[in-house]
Amino acid sequence: MFILREKEVNVGRQRELDLVKGFLMIMIIFIHSFQTIGNMEAVTSNAHMVLFTLFMPTGACLYLFAMGFGSVFTRHSKPEDMVKNGVKLLLYQGLSNLCYAAAIVISFGIRNLIAGESAVGREAYAENLYAALTFVNIFFISGMCYLVLAIYRKLGVSLRGYIISAIIVAIISPFAKLLVSDNSAINWILDMTFGGKGETSFCFFPYLSYVFLGYVFGKILRRIPENEKGDFYRKSGIICGVIAVIWFACCMILHPGIEEFFNYMLEQYRIPGLAKVAGSFCAIMFVFAIAFWIMPIIEKWKFGYHKLCYYSKQISKIYAVHIGVYYVIGGFAAFGGFSVKGCLIWSVIVLVVTDLLVQGYISIVNKIKSGKN
Repeated sequence: MFILREKEVNVGRQRELDLVKGFLMIMIIFIHSFQTIGNMEAVTSNAHMVLFTLFMPTGACLYLFAMGFGSVFTRHSKPEDMVKNGVKLLLYQGLSNLCYAAAIVISFGIRNLIAGESAVGREAYAENLYAALTFVNIFFISGMCYLVLAIYRKLGVSLRGYIISAIIVAIISPFAKLLVSDNSAINWILDMTFGGKGETSFCFFPYLSYVFLGYVFGKILRRIPENEKGDFYRKSGIICGVIAVIWFACCMILHPGIEEFFNYMLEQYRIPGLAKVAGSFCAIMFVFAIAFWIMPIIEKWKFGYHKLCYYSKQISKIYAVHIGVYYVIGGFAAFGGFSVKGCLIWSVIVLVVTDLLVQGYISIVNKIKSGKN
């Protein structure tokens, strides 16, 4: 039976986190294939809707939960370190958008030189270029959340304060989205923060709940000895798994039909309310429990285990690069869009290409650093 210790006794690397983040990155790449290069048939297909709704209880929620969780175990957990990380991620947001736009311009330009320009392609090109330049992704959310965590750490907020804050944010979020403005610039900022207008892909405020809960989970886990984690995950996994299944089933009953259920989940994904936060939290805890119990099996498959750990460690780089790769594919295809089969095939290719690009980047950086030394 696990017992919470008075002092922190489990401060090493939590291997289940690596498995969870590694699987998460693979799922993100598959989902983004439909959303980035899929044609209308693929985007509205049952395959995409089912995949998205199964992924929805975790997804970005899990990414931010893992960020809060990981902030407890990182060596750079001081408030000033979190501020640096937050600013760095916000800069990554702007830089990545410029890179995505460049990828679209270059790939589409080369395509037109070779095959000639089409009116349909030009229209889709303009839409995708605008989307790339105004894209709000996980970097913006993570950066803002790091800044909030820095403030909380500086103020010495208790774990109870984090939990209360998570609940308050979940209650307020559906109402905060009503904050809109007639001024386009102000409205864009409000949309990035609260998501009212619905023009940005993500908004930061609602996802604070997952960061706070991830932080609390990390602090609790540090007080559970490594040899007692199995009992902790067994008990928490069963309880949370049952709650998550009940919540998911209720959502299906209240929103029958694949399309209606998909639309509901899509809205909840952008701006989660209290029920969504509670359901997703239980789903995330269930995922962590599964990861812990299958870890001995995964570890025997050396290649797969090391890949998942690699994806976990380099998740920010892989996330940034894979979207650019999709935009390059879209540009060369004149944004004609691919079928369900094409999206699935391209997602595997993009996973491999992104892996190689990130490895190449890391290798070059290491050589530059070693040369300076």
